[in-house]
This record gives sequence, structure tokens and C-alpha cells, in this order.
Amino acid sequence: MDRDVLDAIEREIDQEVRARFRGSAVRRAVLLQYGDDPEIEPGDLWVRVLLVADGSEDNLEPALRGFEQANQTAIEQFTSYLATKLREIGVVEYTFTDKPVTYDGKGPRAIMHTAQCLSDIEGWEHGEATFVLAALGPAGLETVDTLIVAGIAATRAEAIRWALGRIRERPPYQRLRELRCDAEGMDRDVLDAIEREINEEVRARFPGSAVRQAVLLQYGDDPEIEPGDLWVRVLLDAERPDDFEQTLTAFEQANPMARDQFTAYLAAKLREIRLVEYTFGNNPVTRDGHGPRASNIVGERLPDIQEEEHGEVTPVLARLGPAGLKTLDTLVMAGIAATRADAIRWCLDSIRERPAYQRLRELRCDADKLRNEF
Repeated sequence: MDRDVLDAIEREIDQEVRARFRGSAVRRAVLLQYGDDPEIEPGDLWVRVLLVADGSEDNLEPALRGFEQANQTAIEQFTSYLATKLREIGVVEYTFTDKPVTYDGKGPRAIMHTAQCLSDIEGWEHGEATFVLAALGPAGLETVDTLIVAGIAATRAEAIRWALGRIRERPPYQRLRELRCDAEGMDRDVLDAIEREINEEVRARFPGSAVRQAVLLQYGDDPEIEPGDLWVRVLLDAERPDDFEQTLTAFEQANPMARDQFTAYLAAKLREIRLVEYTFGNNPVTRDGHGPRASNIVGERLPDIQEEEHGEVTPVLARLGPAGLKTLDTLVMAGIAATRADAIRWCLDSIRERPAYQRLRELRCDADKLRNEF
């Protein structure tokens, strides 16, 4: 987009952010476009609010949480302002200028979405309700972005769904699907015994009435659980759905050390446990298929570590339905991929190898050259 126009809008947004967040917590706001950050999709804009980093790097995470708590109303109002200011602005991010880089290539940050795009709403209506997070490298990003620029998909998530659809149509996948046996669940009697131990442990670590029980879930119990993984779901107690958000926030603030220790206990208990989730037994279903919840990763898998080593560092959140999940899980169970994210990368690699994609890529390069000539 025209940088002069964006600079003028950036100055307006910077003035707005200073008016809404008084004091010295905010340094400035910048307006970013496609190419400024790998996470930004073609046609989208991001607003990055740069906070002042006081003290050591260890204090940045608490400082960010403190900023969020102190400015909750201002953050909501600023998000609404951006949504009405420019429809291309999809995200506002709060972070630090001199931030340490963590395993995901970013430092502490908070992200708010200004509004949903039409393709996301359509995806929900069509049953694409389960999120799969895939880390992509330059080649994977170029693939999904080429599909967007060509008009085949509106977003990276939709481009991934399109790629999965093409893989499903190929004869080798059909043969693989016929050979695949549905994954057998782990022995439920064994899991029930482990579940009872975990439930006793969670009650000891979180005394009082905040926790109702802990349950141990496997593949098939929840669409988000991948083949071979286990989840622990800690069910909190609240009287009404209106109390869920407040109860969850209070639980998080009161038990940071107990949560860390419980996560470490689960990691030592069973290596298949991938995640522990804190939520409610009768939680209302929201747009992401879940109610209020908080989670902790229990342990990294080798493929997740290999992602970073191979340069797969840009997260892309794909919303999938039953067909997409079945495609990924078939590839995992057949040994073609180790995880759903790995299966997504494999599918994009397969799309890149097809002659039709190569022609599409050449047309995109030719169009870029012609634009530069003008």
C-alpha cells in the first residue's frame, strides 16, 4: 500500500493511542503492512503499540499483564476505534521495543483482533470450528500467500483448507484412507486409574472449592486433541455462566505457582500428556467452540522443536472442520507426518510441487514486475 498514505494514518493512530493511554507506559504506535512482519497476511494491516520496558527482561511479562489490567477499558475502546478507522486493520498488538526473543520468535505481547473477516465467519458457519496452529517457514508462507494473491483463497487459513481439499482429491490419498484403520484409543481402564491419581493430585495442589475435578482426555474426546496425545482438563466451579470469566481470572491470579508445579508434575507423570486446560464443566460455546479457558503446555514434542531448527517460526492459525482434521490425522497415522502442523506443511509442499502451482507463481512474479515498471 502507499507508504505516504499509511504514514499519515499512522500519525493519527499514534495521537489517538497517546490520548487513550495516558502516562509513560506507551512509547508510540506503528502501522505495519504485508512484508513488515511474516505474520501479516496479504492485504492486512497491523497496529503495533510499543510499550516502555522498565527494568530487566524478567519483568516484561508481569509489566505487560499489569498494563492490560490497568487499561482494560482503554484497550477495548481503542480496538473499537481501529475497527471503525480502517477495515484493513485486523490486529492490534501490545509489545516492547527492546523485547527478548522467545521460542516462537517473539517477546511478551498481547494481541487483540479488531474484527472478524468474512471468510472466518463463513468457516464457522460451514463447521470449520477446530483451530490447528502450524508454524510455517518462508516456503510455506509463500505458498499460502501466492494462493491469496491469485484469488484462490481469502486468508492463509482458507488457503490451508484449500490445500487439504486438493490432497483429499488425489488417488494416493484415497488409497491411504482405505488402508488406514481408525486410531484405537488407549486402554480406558488404564486411563481411568491415572485419571483418579491426577484428580487426587489436583485437589491437593488447589485446595478449597475452586476446583471441581480433573479429567483425562484422549484422541476422539475433543477435536483439538491430536492422535497419540492426552489432555488433562481441570474443571473449575462457578455458580453461573456470567461468573466464568471472573472466576477464571481470579483462579489464575491466585495460583500461578501451583499451576507451574502441577504442569511439572504432569510432565513427569506421563509423557503423552500434551496440555492441561482450566475451564468449566458446563461452559458456554463461543465462536472458537469453547467457553472461557486457560491452558499450559505440559511438554514439547520433538517435531515442535525441529520446527524452529528448520526455520518454521511464523504461526498460522487454521480453522478446520471434520474433513480437514480427518485429512491431517490420516497423514499422521500413516506415518507421513508426526503432528497435524507437520501434516499441513507436508500438504503445502505437495501443492508447491505441482506444475499448476509453478505456473501460478510465475504469473505472480510477472505481475509484480509489471507493477514495479509503472
